[in-house]
Amino acid sequence: MDDRRFDQDLDALLTESLSVPPEDVLRGVTPWRRAMNRILWGLVLGSFTLNFWGLNYLLPALGHILILLGLRVLRRENRCFRAWWYALLVQTGLYAFRIIHMAAPGWQEFDKTSLGMALTGAGLALEFLQFFCLWLGLRQVRRGAGLPPGAGSALGLLVFNAILLALIGMGLTQINWFFFAAMLIVYLCIIRGLFRLSRELDEAGYTVRPAPVRIPDLALGLGLAGVLLAGVAVVSLTCSRLPMDWQPVDPAEHSGLTEIEARLLELGFPEEVLSDLTPEDIRDCEGAIRVEVDRERHSLTMSWDVSTPKPLTLTHIAVELAGERETWRIFHHFSWETGTKFYGSEAFQLWTIYDHTAEGWSKLADPAGRLLYDRDGATFWSPYHSLGVETYTTNSMFFGVQTSSDPMASFSFPWNGEHCRGYVTYAAEEVQDGWILDSWINYVHQQARSAYPAQTAREWQMSGAWNGDGLPFFRIQTAIQFYPFEWPPS
Repeated sequence: MDDRRFDQDLDALLTESLSVPPEDVLRGVTPWRRAMNRILWGLVLGSFTLNFWGLNYLLPALGHILILLGLRVLRRENRCFRAWWYALLVQTGLYAFRIIHMAAPGWQEFDKTSLGMALTGAGLALEFLQFFCLWLGLRQVRRGAGLPPGAGSALGLLVFNAILLALIGMGLTQINWFFFAAMLIVYLCIIRGLFRLSRELDEAGYTVRPAPVRIPDLALGLGLAGVLLAGVAVVSLTCSRLPMDWQPVDPAEHSGLTEIEARLLELGFPEEVLSDLTPEDIRDCEGAIRVEVDRERHSLTMSWDVSTPKPLTLTHIAVELAGERETWRIFHHFSWETGTKFYGSEAFQLWTIYDHTAEGWSKLADPAGRLLYDRDGATFWSPYHSLGVETYTTNSMFFGVQTSSDPMASFSFPWNGEHCRGYVTYAAEEVQDGWILDSWINYVHQQARSAYPAQTAREWQMSGAWNGDGLPFFRIQTAIQFYPFEWPPS
């Protein structure tokens, strides 16, 4: 047998057995290409805000996980990528904290505290450190590949985000379509340049030394997502209620008030409401000469008929007191049927007679009151979580931007409470004759678990939302209205 022919056949066989995959296949699976694609797509997803289907939270979370998966492969490539990796770990902790703590009511108040603002500032600083490390890291990689060190697209991304933050800091929250289109084109050009820069490095034959990983990408990504979802679920279930100070009602708290109570009952004051008042509020009604009562039952839907349940009873009471000027003490009492479910927070807003008819009435006493419920034959009471004047701004398509200041109350009932109820009272004095007595209460009830991020009933009310577009909350608006001088009736 010809030895030369045998050698040729052997070479052909070895070549066929050890054939190298096509270049485009190799390029698609190189560590550099895969890692950088994940990082760049993560940056893109983190930049978009789509306010529907929860994408404004899902896309940034997915983007952050992609950056984490990509950078952990490149974290030992150079000092800048290593610094970015350590900063990203801290940023991941801050990001997870923010995602989870936004499931608890009151997170907006926390963000306004010094600690909350410090954490927000740290998050912004780490965000810009990310762009800075990307720019310097790419410059070092290009040097290692024998290419010019320029990485203008990465620097452009840093400058673009700095300008965007400056515009937001200057109060630019709404832009016209032309400006938006120009910014979008610039951003797309920057991202396209980054992908092209990554491809140039891959085509130049740059090879990385991938850092060892112990957890597979899919397991790590699903694990991080699971931790976030579990944290949000636990916080939503355990922190949905506002802290209250419930304590047993003293059975003898109304002792010594028999004469005042008898006079109020004689004038028509509802007995079930009178029994809920504090001794101080009963004493403030001493010398009553007239009582007006208006009672309404309310359903929790906009589309109701005669068969629709009406679990909320609102009783409005106006007590005229003796004095040189016409003086009235107003009570707004609310009572829920036993069996009503309370998922989180409740709130109400007052439109007092001295606020929206200031020409006719002046304030004598600020709003006050308490909450009550029954359980196992005992009655418990608590002050409101908050009760005071709130200044807030709303923006509606009908009235535009408006700033208002109204008395607001925020509170929570226990999930196992029976006959949950409460009231608010204030006093006003007549300034001019002939003005209507017109006192309103806007009660907000949470009738389902809050959507993410968490929102209290008070925050929902101050946002200017309407019934139907701000579920899970529902607002009941009602008032007591009459002309005091039309008495006694003819």
